[in-house]
Amino acid sequence: MANVMLSPGNRQAGAATLIFSVAILFLVSLITVYVSQSVLFDQKISNNDIRYKHAFEAAETGMAAAKAYVRNGPDQNNDGAPDPVFDTDNDGIGDSTTAVVGAGNSVNVAVTDISGGDMTTLVITSQGFADDQTATTTVEQTVTRIDPLPNAPGNPFTTRSSVVVQGSATVHNPEGHSTIWSGGDIDLGSNNSTATEIADPGDANYPACMDIPMSCGTLQSSNKVIVGLDVIENDSTLGNMSESEMFANFFGMGPEQFRDSMVTLETTPANAGTDVHLATSEIVWVDGDVALDGVTLGCNAAVTGGNTCAIADREPSILVVDGELTLSGTPQFYGLVFVLGDMSATGNSTFHGALVTSGVINLAGGSLDVWFNSDVIDNLRTLGPLGNPSGSWKDF
Repeated sequence: MANVMLSPGNRQAGAATLIFSVAILFLVSLITVYVSQSVLFDQKISNNDIRYKHAFEAAETGMAAAKAYVRNGPDQNNDGAPDPVFDTDNDGIGDSTTAVVGAGNSVNVAVTDISGGDMTTLVITSQGFADDQTATTTVEQTVTRIDPLPNAPGNPFTTRSSVVVQGSATVHNPEGHSTIWSGGDIDLGSNNSTATEIADPGDANYPACMDIPMSCGTLQSSNKVIVGLDVIENDSTLGNMSESEMFANFFGMGPEQFRDSMVTLETTPANAGTDVHLATSEIVWVDGDVALDGVTLGCNAAVTGGNTCAIADREPSILVVDGELTLSGTPQFYGLVFVLGDMSATGNSTFHGALVTSGVINLAGGSLDVWFNSDVIDNLRTLGPLGNPSGSWKDF
């Protein structure tokens, strides 16, 4: 075979081609590595974004669960501190601060009372975690109960109109010196059992006992013969108020606005007997004239006869009747009853807290007992809806 001799020019062209090819391969490799790294980086960003969203949604879920729990009362076990918000054993009382959300995500929720012990203003902190725990998000919000009763009654029995007692009535105020406040005439009738009672200045702990609910002894101030200074009748300031003005005097707003923004249980006269009975921690609105027979409101157990609700079972409620109220049997009320119309009663009716009416009160028979209890009234402050206090914010 003949030898082929390459000229110097051919050898240089081959070397240039090789170098160019290597350079192209190197650039392609760099581009491939860059693209791969870019794709991996984008995937990491996408995965991190997804995990962040999962963590955020878990935190939001925890916030919603906490607000739903504290809306029904932050201290269901009555230990003086906000409960954990997750109920793992379905007994109605929160027992865990953590919960699984969705497909492996989780959340931890803390509720802190910043209102000095009455738990009307709370800080809710909800920390959400993605399923692999690599992403976490914390959301925080300050919430407060809107007080449904900004100007609570200071005496047991108030009416814009008149009072007629044909049966018997006893009105007790162991925390003060006023019992009945009326814009009209008061007729205490002729029954020997009818009387009003006020804090006894002879009590060994007087006057300090008036600051402790239901701790003062009482003495009779008024009866069928003598009307004492504890009874105020024909007060023109009260009597000249309109129905709406009197309502706003206690609740801070008119009836319609209160009904739209505060009421937690609205019912009709036909269903009121069932809905009112054993209703606890509710603001109940009855739309129209209603007759109630032997119901118990504001207690977890039915109370009959001369018995009283155990303190542990008390969860006072507000009852507003937009019409006339007729009572029979042995109804027991723990909280505030406000009647926009007239009220009549037979049987034996008992009120613990306060009774307010816009219309005439006619006690045709039986007995009426009204006990002023500021502890019961104060518990009604937590029944309003949750809102954000002025000057506060949420960080999400």
